Amino acid sequence: MIETTVSICFVLLGAAGLIALWRVVFGPRILDRVIAYDTVAVCIIGMIVLLSIRWETKLLIEIMLIFSLLGFMGSVAFVTYLNTVIPRQRESSEGWRRKKAARKQERTSESSQTEPSQT
Repeated sequence: MIETTVSICFVLLGAAGLIALWRVVFGPRILDRVIAYDTVAVCIIGMIVLLSIRWETKLLIEIMLIFSLLGFMGSVAFVTYLNTVIPRQRESSEGWRRKKAARKQERTSESSQTEPSQT
């Protein structure tokens, strides 16, 4: 019974990992790729757990920890990269400057309309 359950879970994790890997390669946005990378890492860790159950060994615990650490550090690296690149791209785009100027103009017009009139 446990063998069939492990086999079914292994197939499902493999399918989820392949779908997430497809999203890493062909993701429309960078954030989709980051989430897919995390999903692939979790699927790999799950497969290692299933192999450990099937082979009835505890020797794969170190490998699971290493893959968990790599997945976490990869996510942190992506987020750090995005925090440095995306604000620069946004500030250098012309559309962002127009929106910023429009917001500033709206604030000044709202503040001039809310001033109490002197009678």
